[in-house]
Amino acid sequence: MSFADREESRFRGEPVDLYLFRYGTAPSAFFAYTDAERTITHGGIEYNPVPIKRGNFQSSGTLDKQQLTVNVPINSGISNLFRVYPPGQVVSLVVRQGHVGDAEFLVIWSGRVIQCERDGSEATISCESSATSMKRTMLRRNYQTSCGHLLYGPECRANKVAATSTQPVISLTGTRVTLQDGFAGPLNPNKYLGGMIEWTASGNKEQRTILQVVNGKTLVLSGPTTGLIAGQNINVV
Repeated sequence: MSFADREESRFRGEPVDLYLFRYGTAPSAFFAYTDAERTITHGGIEYNPVPIKRGNFQSSGTLDKQQLTVNVPINSGISNLFRVYPPGQVVSLVVRQGHVGDAEFLVIWSGRVIQCERDGSEATISCESSATSMKRTMLRRNYQTSCGHLLYGPECRANKVAATSTQPVISLTGTRVTLQDGFAGPLNPNKYLGGMIEWTASGNKEQRTILQVVNGKTLVLSGPTTGLIAGQNINVV
């Protein structure tokens, strides 16, 4: 029986939603949930049953700002991803709708997660539609003495490779990373203020801005060192 037949049927329809959260490029960097009572496999991905629900939305045929809220258990994987600090990668969400026993699940909403709030036993995830960014006004270039390009971005002419050194992590605590003595070489370690460190965790790239340099070798970062371990090599920019 097709999706349309089940939609029009009075008794054979068992509508369920599939939620796919992706937060990186690694093959396993996703969370897949369903509000069905059992696991549903679609597109080679297993959607696990959890107490998940979404707010209502409607399509008017225009690129309206269709925001969506999704409620999940506070101990779910997607909630824990935002527990201390937002992930370094954009978290996208695709919602599909179909029926139990049918292989056809149509996309009814797509966008990205913008914030996660925890309250009691639930976490409320706020998302914005993909159409929102399509309608957003682009940045305007103003006359200024400083460079208007994003540092090391596509239009930046600074050589990121030349400004990067690979260093082993000696120790780390919270938002601090300690490197070996003389990691900056002939440069003053304070040259790294406003720079960043980069590392890979679970197949995904993480970045943190350097806010302070203590004792010439301890870097105070803008966020926690998620997935980083002592002895691991990082890029210091």
